[in-house]
Parts: sequence; C-alpha cells; structure tokens
Amino acid sequence: MIKIERGKIPKGTALDKKRKEALSAIRKLAESGNLRSRHFKNILWSAPEVKKFLYESQHGKCCYCERKKDREETDVEHFRPKAEVEEAQDHPGYWWLAYSWENLLIACKMCNQKKRSKFPLKDKYKRAYMEDSDLDEEEPIMINPLKEDPELLIDYDFPTGTDFPEKFMVKAVGKCVRSKKTVDELTGINDENVMLERADKLEYYTICVSLMNNGTGGLRSSICRRLRDCVSSCSEFSGFARFYFKKTGCI
Repeated sequence: MIKIERGKIPKGTALDKKRKEALSAIRKLAESGNLRSRHFKNILWSAPEVKKFLYESQHGKCCYCERKKDREETDVEHFRPKAEVEEAQDHPGYWWLAYSWENLLIACKMCNQKKRSKFPLKDKYKRAYMEDSDLDEEEPIMINPLKEDPELLIDYDFPTGTDFPEKFMVKAVGKCVRSKKTVDELTGINDENVMLERADKLEYYTICVSLMNNGTGGLRSSICRRLRDCVSSCSEFSGFARFYFKKTGCI
C-alpha cells in the first residue's frame, strides 16, 4: 500500500458533465429517506475515460493490496461508502461524495468486496451525516492512500537469513491501531494469496541483494537498475520492496 500521486484531473468527462444532475436526483431521495444503492448512476464513475484516469494514475495497481490487475478486473472504489455505512445503521451513506474525484479509487475486486461499506471512525460521534458537514472533523480508522503515506504506517514480517521455508508468506503489519485494522480487517492486503505473491517477490529481492553485495562493475550497475525498477511506484508491491531494501541497507 503506497501513497497515490495523481496528475491533473481530466475535465469534460461523463462524470463532470452529468455530476450536477445526478447529484440533484440523489439529494432529493436522500432527503426523503428513500435513497438506495440502485439509484446511483454508476455509469458515471465507470465511464471509460474516468476509470482509465483512475487506473493509470495508480499504475494499474489496487489502491490497497498493490496487485496489478487488468482494468476489467478492477472496481471503482468509494473510500467513503456512498449508500450505507456498516458501522452506522442510521447513516444514509456519503451520497454527496458519490461522484467526487477525491472519493474515488481503483481497487481489485477482492479488496473492494472485503471493504464493502465499512468505514469505522475513531469517534463515532464525529461522523459526517450531511452534505455541508466538515469531513475534516472525522477521524477515519481506514488509511486513505490519497491523503496520507501508508508506508509510514505499515511494516512487513518475513523470514530472515538465507534459508527460506518451503512455504512462507510475507505479512503486512500495522504499526498503530489504525494501520492494524486496515491491514487485518478492512482490505485484502493480508489475503493468503497476496502474502504468497509478496513471498515470491522476496525471493527475487533476496537474490538481487546478494548479487549487489558480491558483484562488481557491470553486474552491480545492472542490479542497481533492477532495484530501481522494484521500488518504482509503477511496480507491483513497491511499498514492500522499499521496506525490504531499506531494511537491508540497499536504499
């Protein structure tokens, strides 16, 4: 999980052209207490040009587990749930953010389904219920990769030394209550398959470090380029790669 750095938000997309009209319609339903998930125009945030921008700004990676997926295998994720909130049964959902760029992310289907409508807060009494509420008053438990740097909050646990067990997994470890809940309950970061995929990367990283420490000249230069590729935000599991290479003193 890494911080997402977006470029300039595109203009003139379906989301921009139809937002005002769509928001007006769901506002009336919300005020009458009749708003349901089916009333949202998901065609707006799923419009090709909208999803393309979101997908490319995240380098084709899930905002949570950092796995690379084809665009068709990803969902547009609402950081603040649009239609209901699991922890507050009386909450209508953050419907006014349904078409907001700042509330939209790309997530793999696994992470999106695991998070669903969960959005716990440190203080439930500070939850925003209305369109004009101050969202800055909320203190989300969930790490928001658009607003903060998850790499400051998440470490990883993995085998040390040169001998790896036949089967092992690399687990993300939260450094505080917020990050622990994010990795353990709200996302698929520690799904078994994801941890095994990180373990595969670790074996490759370990070889790179060994060659880096023992190689000379052209070999070291080649390995340096490979390390730069691994820690690039474009690469799968780059958050873990940066953690590992820092721990081993390579960066």
